[in-house]
Amino acid sequence: MNNIALFVKDFQKGTEISDRLTMAEMNVTFAESIYDIPNQCKVGIIDLDDEKLGNVQFVSELKSKTQLTLLGYIGSFHKETRDKLKTAGCDMVISKASIVKNVQSLVQELVK
Repeated sequence: MNNIALFVKDFQKGTEISDRLTMAEMNVTFAESIYDIPNQCKVGIIDLDDEKLGNVQFVSELKSKTQLTLLGYIGSFHKETRDKLKTAGCDMVISKASIVKNVQSLVQELVK
């Protein structure tokens, strides 16, 4: 079973993502820092719209101090924003509108 860390403070969005991942038999942990990540965790999902979690510094620190594959989602973004976040360590950046619908298949692809 895969362990997934959710860096999401929006309760409704976090619940929707967690429910979809749980249906796919994945363990989900809500996290606010690198110290909250469970052992054997493979993927971190980050709300890039969150001021504390969705910045280049946090993404970079998370990537450099963990072995997580990072999937970030954001409401609206420009190529420059996406490029900065990918350079900082996000393996994939997608739109907020598609995260809930596609999270199961995206995570399954990332953990291969």
